[in-house]
Amino acid sequence: MLKVGGSVASDSDAALDAVVAISDAGHPLVVVHGGGPLVGEWAERLGMKTRFVRGLRVTDPETRDLALAVLGGLANGRVVATLIRRGVPAVGLTGIDGGLLRAEREDAELGYVGNVTLVDSALLEELIDAGRVPVVAPAALERESGEILNVNGDAAAGAIAASLGARLLVFVTDVPGVRDKNGRVIARLDAERARALVDDGTIEGGMRPKVEACLMAAAAGCRAAIVAPSGIDEIERLLAGEEVGTVFEAAA
Repeated sequence: MLKVGGSVASDSDAALDAVVAISDAGHPLVVVHGGGPLVGEWAERLGMKTRFVRGLRVTDPETRDLALAVLGGLANGRVVATLIRRGVPAVGLTGIDGGLLRAEREDAELGYVGNVTLVDSALLEELIDAGRVPVVAPAALERESGEILNVNGDAAAGAIAASLGARLLVFVTDVPGVRDKNGRVIARLDAERARALVDDGTIEGGMRPKVEACLMAAAAGCRAAIVAPSGIDEIERLLAGEEVGTVFEAAA
């Protein structure tokens, strides 16, 4: 399973190179994408103010609707179209489709932002069994009201990987892994050390939800890693049990 950014819609993008190579090799695959910068770009175009708390976008109803339109429409469509053009049998959907993701509100400060609490992976499993590659945009339904909520793409990926019992979850990012205070990549992290790095401010901003998602997946027995995109080699090495980027494991 791969988590990629929502702007990866170029034929030459290394993250999508990895998706194509994994699909061509016959590995079952789910792709979750984000697209926060694209949402921010459209918010700016429309004169909407954007504010973040703990790496999460504060979301009023208008921002929620914009995020759904951009992530579930524009970003998802671009990624799916690029993959299909490259021979990958991709199918686009959001966390709303088939009731895939259910969530509860994070807190009042964040507004229409949900914390994923339930994953119904039946639709994903059907698509995988049919030889398709699901490409999921982050969104969820509130468990009690059915209201649409914005959810963090990293958190969605961690929850989906845990639900599917994925063998491997890889966050393909623009950095080679989690860095310590001296800028060195940390090859291996367990929950205790990761939380200490969050507490002392070493892990912050957008890296924090990625680390938390990796820990969630690892706790369910999934090997998880944060790596920089450079094609299939790193993914194959991770599948072979090697350490690439920053690796999280249940046994760590």
